[in-house]
Amino acid sequence: MILGFEQYRSLKGIRKPDTPEAKRQNTPVKIPTSWNHLEAGILFGLRLPILIFREEGIEGGVFDPGVSDVYIHEMPSAQDSRTRKEALGDVFLKWQAEVRRHYYGV
Repeated sequence: MILGFEQYRSLKGIRKPDTPEAKRQNTPVKIPTSWNHLEAGILFGLRLPILIFREEGIEGGVFDPGVSDVYIHEMPSAQDSRTRKEALGDVFLKWQAEVRRHYYGV
């Protein structure tokens, strides 16, 4: 399970400096820990079941939609509706089944 929490915030800067794709950033950018990407790489490499959650505004690498076949979930909140909480229960059950299948070879 990968949890993308904000670890650093850049208030302004330049993305991809000194390249043709350089772009000035004038709005805050939330950055997760770099360890998230290492953890994800290990899980992908070992072909283990992966469950990814991210806080609102977290992006880049493993948190970019479409980078892998893993769905990126928004971080649950205490204010989530009953429907959302039930849906998250289903997500955890599916992931648990994948973990069991991998571990027990069932």
